[in-house]
Order: sequence, then C-alpha cells, then structure tokens
Amino acid sequence: MDFKTLLKTEQYDFLRTNEHLGKNIILLTLGGSYAYGMAKPGISDVDVRGIALNSKQEILLGNDFEQVAEENTDTTVYSFNKMIKLLSSNNPNVLEILGCRPDDYLY
Repeated sequence: MDFKTLLKTEQYDFLRTNEHLGKNIILLTLGGSYAYGMAKPGISDVDVRGIALNSKQEILLGNDFEQVAEENTDTTVYSFNKMIKLLSSNNPNVLEILGCRPDDYLY
C-alpha cells in the first residue's frame, strides 16, 4: 500500500485544512498493526500518528490544542507541547511514534 498517496486523498483533507495542522505538521508516521509489522492486507486498518507545532499565538498565550483526533481515519496528531509532556511521563502511546521503522515515517 502506498501510504503517502493515501494521505493525499479526500478523507485525509483535514491534515491540510485543520487550523492546527497543515503547515504545522512536523511528523506523520504509521501506528498500530502496520507499525508493529503485523498488518494483514485487506483486514488491517491504517493508523496514522503525528506531531504538529503549536502556533506562535498558542505559545505566547499559553494555549494548547493538545491533539487532533479523526476517528474515521484513526489518525491522531499531538501538539508539540502535549507530545513533550507525554514523552516526559513515558506514555507508551507517544513513545511508539519515535520508534518506528524509517520507511513508516510518512512526513
């Protein structure tokens, strides 16, 4: 499966149009069964995980969007600020984002 092409489809438009994402995305990778190397073609869904920078305004005002979760595509993109907090507490949901195979990083 060509995951980079998949991200260009209409169902992933939110990655480009959401005010917190778009040009603020700094990392997108596969999660779930594809990240673990256990995916079964035609059966496994595609899980996408990522990180997006907080805007200057959010940083200056102390606001944080924390994450954007899109259930239809099983995509979660964490704000950089939330990612740092979760990493410092060894949260396994975000640790896996940094331990993917190089080919699994989509952006």
